[in-house]
Amino acid sequence: MKKTVLIIGSAGGIGSAIINRFDSEKYNLALNYFTNSPALDARDGVNFYQADITVESEVKQMIDQIINDFGSLDIVVNNAGVSISEISWKTKLSNWDKTIAVNLTGPFLVSKYALPYMRQNNWGRIIFISSIVAQTGFAGTSAYAASKAGLLGLTKSLAKEVATKGITVNTIALGYFNTGMINDVPEDMKNEIVDTIPKKALGDPLQLFDTIQYIIDDKMDYLTGQTINLNGGLYM
Repeated sequence: MKKTVLIIGSAGGIGSAIINRFDSEKYNLALNYFTNSPALDARDGVNFYQADITVESEVKQMIDQIINDFGSLDIVVNNAGVSISEISWKTKLSNWDKTIAVNLTGPFLVSKYALPYMRQNNWGRIIFISSIVAQTGFAGTSAYAASKAGLLGLTKSLAKEVATKGITVNTIALGYFNTGMINDVPEDMKNEIVDTIPKKALGDPLQLFDTIQYIIDDKMDYLTGQTINLNGGLYM
C-alpha cells in the first residue's frame, strides 16, 4: 500500500520544488494550499486540499478528507511560511499574530489532527521546515525568527510524546535557498548573503528533498526530536 504524504504550503517556491520530486507512483500526494493552487496536474494519486491551516476546523476537515480519499496519512511535511519584515518596535501586532499563526500554530494544528491516525497505524513521519534565522536571528525578522524557533521546541516535545508509536518528529532548518523568499531579496544583498556561506552557493531544493527522503525512510526510526541544519556550513 502506498504511503500518503501531506505537504503543507505546496504552492510556494520550496513547496513546488518538493512536490515535483515526489513520485506519485510511490506515494499518494495530498497537496495543501491556501490561495494559489500547486503547479502540478491533478491525476491518480494526487489530490489538492484548499485549507487555511490557522483555522482549526479547516485543518480537521482537510485531514478527515485525506483519510477518506487515501485511507491513511503517513508523512507530513509542514512547509508553509510567511515573513513580514519589520523592526521589532515598529511591528504591527496584526503582522506578529499572522506570522505566528501561519508558521507555528498552523503546523501544530496539522500535527494535532494527523497524529491520531499515525498512532493507530504505529508509523508516521512529521517534518517541520524551519530556518537558520530561528537560531541566529536577523534584524527585522523578530516574528519570523520567533515562530520558526518555536518549531524546534515543538519538535522535541512531540517526538517524546509519540516515540513509542513508530512515529518520528524532526525539523529541517534551512539556510538560504535559490527559491522561495530569497526572490524578494535585492540582488546586491543576495550576493552578500552568498559571500557569507562557506559553500559559496545558495541551497538547491533537490538537497532538501534528499534530506526529507532520508528522514522518512523506514530504517530511520531512531532519528527523532532533531533539528537538521541544511545551510552550506553557515553559522553566525
